[in-house]
Amino acid sequence: MTGISRRNLLKGAAFSAAGVAALGLAGCAPQTEATKAEAGLAETGETAKHTWEVKPEPIAADQVSQTVDTEVLVIGGGYSGSCCALSAAQNGAKTILVEKDAVLNGHGVGGTGAIASRALDDLGLKFDKSLEMERWVSTCGNRCRESLVGKWFRESERCMNWFLDMAEANGANCMVTVGSNSTVHPEIACYHFMSGGPIFEEHTMADFVEYMFEAEALKAGAEFVYEMPAVQLVQDESGKVTGAICQNKSGEYVQYNASKGVVLATGDISYNDEYIDAFAPVANRVFTRLCSDQGNVGDGHNMAAWAGGAFQEGPWPTMMHPQAAAVFHGPFLFVNPDGKRFMNEATWVQGKCLGVMYNGGSDHAWSIFDANWQNDLKSSLEHGGGMFWDTFRPYGSDYQVAVDGHTKTVENGIAETPDYYKRADTLEELAEMIEVDPAELKATVERYNKLCKEGEDKDFYKENHFLFPVEEGPFTACMVAPGLLAVCGGIHISDNFEVLNENDEPIPGLYAIGNCAGDIYAVDYPINIQGNSHGRCLVQGKCLGEQLAGVYQEI
Repeated sequence: MTGISRRNLLKGAAFSAAGVAALGLAGCAPQTEATKAEAGLAETGETAKHTWEVKPEPIAADQVSQTVDTEVLVIGGGYSGSCCALSAAQNGAKTILVEKDAVLNGHGVGGTGAIASRALDDLGLKFDKSLEMERWVSTCGNRCRESLVGKWFRESERCMNWFLDMAEANGANCMVTVGSNSTVHPEIACYHFMSGGPIFEEHTMADFVEYMFEAEALKAGAEFVYEMPAVQLVQDESGKVTGAICQNKSGEYVQYNASKGVVLATGDISYNDEYIDAFAPVANRVFTRLCSDQGNVGDGHNMAAWAGGAFQEGPWPTMMHPQAAAVFHGPFLFVNPDGKRFMNEATWVQGKCLGVMYNGGSDHAWSIFDANWQNDLKSSLEHGGGMFWDTFRPYGSDYQVAVDGHTKTVENGIAETPDYYKRADTLEELAEMIEVDPAELKATVERYNKLCKEGEDKDFYKENHFLFPVEEGPFTACMVAPGLLAVCGGIHISDNFEVLNENDEPIPGLYAIGNCAGDIYAVDYPINIQGNSHGRCLVQGKCLGEQLAGVYQEI
């Protein structure tokens, strides 16, 4: 296990804002200007400020080589941005999307959550909005804005049906995957996974949706401009945002004037340590950062703040999954690097991550199970499951599909990634392989087996139908390693996605959606509705596009 600690990984995986800029990934010149401004503060003896607190000097008109007029300017080509550009263009607004990278950016496996849809109707699935919204809000510590969450619940079905129509017209099919039967942390079967068709075949599960949105947006007359990072927002004397200045590959400034609005859809701050330290310090505890887009450094957050916008109160919620090493863990015994049990293992993915980091006291733990684990797993799925405990299998399929899938995962892991998957004939040998004290591991297993036989977990009160003893070799250990997917908090917005100042007043002409926008989540990311982050991007993108085009009607 030498050389795979979180601290070593982070040296390569998690770049500071300055590091990202140095690699050419940030594409946001104001960071350089802000750094100069901070240096000026230091020279005058004033207290140093954060980057977002130091507004750079405006780029002069004579530095702009080209001016382009449009009605809607979308900054950022992820899920929410490409969806918004499509929606605005389809509804008659002249629309330009600028993206700092050479490609559109997608994340995860491309599934989208919705509270209702015609696909769910076909399966006879109907969910209680009152119950699921309460679960969402309570997971967020009751600190999210309930009116914004309520808007999502009202609009989710309409937007998903629009999405389904589009996907099917492009040759894709929808598979709704299973949820979790957990009593405490249920996950409803509402994850709409699209696949198939020519666009899907040309891309990946992660970015197919964004390229489908682009293809449809181009048909509707929108323009997508790549390698054109936004540098600075343009405001008139009243403070209204009227456009943005971008910088092309040649280093020339291009000013885009947007008569109907500028939309920030620039993603989260996963690769900006300054933001992480200030608003999401829990992210410093993860094993590594899983988000693929290392250009997510807070460009939109900075520009919103420089224009007078506020941020939602911290700490910002993080989206974490414990699959940064081994993919499978199940509900089995967890031990930390000291060989001790430390939590109820049969919990949801976010809970596993936090439990490992805080109760386990490390950036990883080990899931330990014996030769009977396939039967135990199948038995557990009657009562639990969900994200990565079950699999992304079709709703209505047999539990054995999950068992077979995870068996393949574990066997391949032992053969191909032995740092994360271990197997031994004895517990003593396994302890050596995972670098824990054999006597400590043996004592932990003996205590756990005793609780399993008694049928009551008197240490952490895991439900007794998840108590599976570790008795018969060979024994397997899978590394449980928390990984950061996104920091899904940020810019303070209204229910109409307007960027708000510290007095809850809109910054005219400026909007924010997707992971750069805040308020719809807080404290933790709720997954009782699987895929709701993409579902949020779908709803916010479609509704805001309609709003800017002047056709939106509030439900």
